[in-house]
Amino acid sequence: MATINTSDPKPGFVYDTDTDTWYPLQGIATTTLDALSDVVITSPVTNQALVYDGTNWINATESGDITAVTSGTGISVTNSTGPIPTVAVDTAVVATTNNTLTMTGKTLTQAILVAPEERWNVAAVAATGTVNLDVNTAGIWYYTSSATGNWTLNVRASSGASLDSILAIGDSITVVFFATQGSPAYYQTAFQIDGNSVTPKWQNGVAPSAGNTNSIDIYSYTIIKTGSATFTAFGSQTKFA
Repeated sequence: MATINTSDPKPGFVYDTDTDTWYPLQGIATTTLDALSDVVITSPVTNQALVYDGTNWINATESGDITAVTSGTGISVTNSTGPIPTVAVDTAVVATTNNTLTMTGKTLTQAILVAPEERWNVAAVAATGTVNLDVNTAGIWYYTSSATGNWTLNVRASSGASLDSILAIGDSITVVFFATQGSPAYYQTAFQIDGNSVTPKWQNGVAPSAGNTNSIDIYSYTIIKTGSATFTAFGSQTKFA
């Protein structure tokens, strides 16, 4: 075996006994990252990562896809710029808003309401034919023109949605219809929910059989969903003049 020239050994080099020369073994025996041809390391610090800048892999602070997470009422944030922010939500948060807030399909448990306002639908329309009371618009409807004939009241969510679709079994809803009367007076002769006939249970056990001349007749219904597309309604007619 030939004598190896040890006068100039280097890390990452191999010795050729035929030529008695040390040659670099590129790409295999590097001892540091920045010894690679496409890696440039500059003053590395803790928690940095390799990031490709389009030309080389360089060391940089990795922020992930999140640029900022802001805390709010009932929400606390740590490590807000990522890569993985920590968000804590206070489940007992008290919400305060000075703006219009619309909630759909939300449940309020033991809510305390102080002087709440209720949205009415008031229209210069005369009751006659089929009157559709859409609860998604309002729960109270007031027709200010004198009725021109007997009518059927149909309660639904909207023209495109049924009351059945928005109530769960066991839920109830109260609706009110104000019918302005002239002379002669007319009255409600039928009651429907989602276009299907329902016979209400009337206050005092007597269904209205006439309207009240030159007054406003108020028809009030509490509707309970007892099964799929199955309802019980409690109704009353009251004269105001």
